[in-house]
Amino acid sequence: MIDEEGTLKRIDYNSAIYFDSILGIAGTTYPIGSTQMPSNTIADVITLCALNNIRKINVRGILVLGAAMSGYRFEGYKHLDVAHTVDLGGQDVSVSSFHRLIITGVQAGAGLASYDDCVLLAMTGFNGTASKCGLTTTLGLAAGTLSQFVDCFSYLGPCTITLGTPNPANFTNLTGSIILEGQTGGTTNIWAANGCQIVINASCNGGIINIYGNARVTDNSAAGCTVNDYTKETQLDSVFQEQADTAVNINAILASETDVFDLNVAGTRYIIRNLRLKCANPGADTVTVRLRELVNDVSTIVATFDITAANFATYFSLMDMFGVQYLAGDDLQVTVQASAAGPYAVTGQYNHATAT
Repeated sequence: MIDEEGTLKRIDYNSAIYFDSILGIAGTTYPIGSTQMPSNTIADVITLCALNNIRKINVRGILVLGAAMSGYRFEGYKHLDVAHTVDLGGQDVSVSSFHRLIITGVQAGAGLASYDDCVLLAMTGFNGTASKCGLTTTLGLAAGTLSQFVDCFSYLGPCTITLGTPNPANFTNLTGSIILEGQTGGTTNIWAANGCQIVINASCNGGIINIYGNARVTDNSAAGCTVNDYTKETQLDSVFQEQADTAVNINAILASETDVFDLNVAGTRYIIRNLRLKCANPGADTVTVRLRELVNDVSTIVATFDITAANFATYFSLMDMFGVQYLAGDDLQVTVQASAAGPYAVTGQYNHATAT
């Protein structure tokens, strides 16, 4: 004999109990908890899960956990909608997972929880893993636990993370603006990406913080906290010495090339961080700007740019002329030359750094 009601239940529940704080109703009898008639009571959701041997809960609206819910899977629809929120409520969510939801409140329980494509909003007691999550306002880590964040980012402004005593806390491909506070021991490892902004507050007075990758770090930590800043920007700044800005006042003529700069002192490496050039109106003539770099250890023209009557009014940058944001090398030269006698005045400014 076919169990029609059992078949309908399996179809309607679709391996999940549905919660909707606005459109749901109370009760634990079928079809409550289905897509057509969601529940609005967390206690009933737990009962329905037990009755139907289901551990997956689809969430619409605001769900406040009122009991321990270890080993469940919570799924939302779109975490950018503040209506789809789970308040952890200080409950044990060990071995539970959360997907496409806004998560707030206090996580409890000794076991790890996982968060995927969520927004963590004013959350404390974090213990587990987060992948592709937005971190917003504040985030507190549980003391002495493992915390793993992969491809996470600050969301809607800087996020302040209270570290405590991580064991350890690992942030991989972290982006955005992050403020670290309250580390009194343990180890935090950050592999930053895409120009992450990291500020370490004075309340960090113990443990170790290691920062790698592409980030700007402001270290205000107190004595007792060891900050190892291995970021690209810090490493460059520690090697290269900034030089005073250099004004450009030269003439472009036909007979020969005139140097804007020619940097090639033996044993010295250069970075040109910024260059601006403007030429007087060359009329029917052309002023050509040439860039030379080492190619196979030979100074070689690698890019040129023409200034004419049509564009002379612009203060051209490195990006405008050569398609790069900066120049780096052991032998760098930029020159100007006119297509006719001239002279045509070329003015500008550049700044650079050197390492020996």
